[in-house]
Amino acid sequence: MLTPRLSAQVEVLQWLAKETGCIDMERVAIHGWSYGGYLSLLGIATRPNTFKLCIAGAPVTCWRLYDTAYTERYMGAPHAAPHAYARASVLAHAPFFPDQEGRLLIIHGLADENVHFCHTTALLAELVRLGKPHRVQIYPGERHSLRAMHAAKHYEAALLHFLHENL
Repeated sequence: MLTPRLSAQVEVLQWLAKETGCIDMERVAIHGWSYGGYLSLLGIATRPNTFKLCIAGAPVTCWRLYDTAYTERYMGAPHAAPHAYARASVLAHAPFFPDQEGRLLIIHGLADENVHFCHTTALLAELVRLGKPHRVQIYPGERHSLRAMHAAKHYEAALLHFLHENL
């Protein structure tokens, strides 16, 4: 399942690669935070041949765990649309995550007040259960956006190191 937004990003990426000749399609990473982290995880699970690696920050992994006011506005109540909630969950796509090392980095602040850490915990449990390789970077005391300068610098260095090491 590709969301319309992710499908559009893949189409534009492929068009740019063809038109410009400046994109090495063997070395494309996908990165996002919050909903962007959700899309990044779906990207690596559904298009592992398009995206070599994924860096997902504070990702929503299961819409049942997210803020009901936001989620139910777009998806309805979980009891009214159980199949939609199941299909949209990253956890349902965990079997399709790559089996190679160095393709998935998950980042999350432990004090995240928006996308609670239980999202990452649920994904990690499923990845471990399935034997899927992944790396995790936790930021104790950090919220939905990294606020401490030392944490932000560490995050940037970790992101760049992961890209350098695996692309």
